[in-house]
This record gives sequence, C-alpha cells and structure tokens, in this order.
Amino acid sequence: MAIEILDPDKLDEIEEAELHDTGELPPIFGRCPVCNKPLFPRDRFTGEPKAPPVGTGYESRAKCSGCGAIICYVGGGNWRVVTDGDLSEEDRAKDAAS
Repeated sequence: MAIEILDPDKLDEIEEAELHDTGELPPIFGRCPVCNKPLFPRDRFTGEPKAPPVGTGYESRAKCSGCGAIICYVGGGNWRVVTDGDLSEEDRAKDAAS
C-alpha cells in the first residue's frame, strides 16, 4: 500500500473541505481567477470565515495563498485581479511607504 505524503498546506485544505462537508464551515467563497484555487476568506479582524465587502477598496482585497495574486471581491463568490485602475491615491501612497 502506497502512502501519499502531503505538504502542510494541502492538509489544511483537506481538513477545511472535510469540515465544509459536515456543515461546520460556510461554502467556498469562490476561486482565484489566476490559479483556480478554492478560497476561504476570513474577516481581517475576527478571523471568522467571511467574504469581504464589495467595492470598499483595500478592504475588498485579498492575496491568494496559492499563487500570490492580489485579487478583489466583486460579490457572488466572484473575484478578479486588482488592476492599477482599482488603486486610489491613498493605496499608492501606502504601497510606496511599504
């Protein structure tokens, strides 16, 4: 019998999927538009599973843990890649400071 060795990130995905099947986690909140990885967004402050608000600039964004793409939530489980047109002057200033 072969034993499959999984990396820790893959184990987390499997555990989350199993919890989802039991109803303990909310449904998947969409997939990354770049790598198609299932997304499990969490509230930045409480850590609870929750989709971000739509159209609130920085608060609507996330970084995919699979490919590292910066994406923004457009609602209904849909995400898109952040473009330069999405950035406000405040966002650009924050990016320049970091």
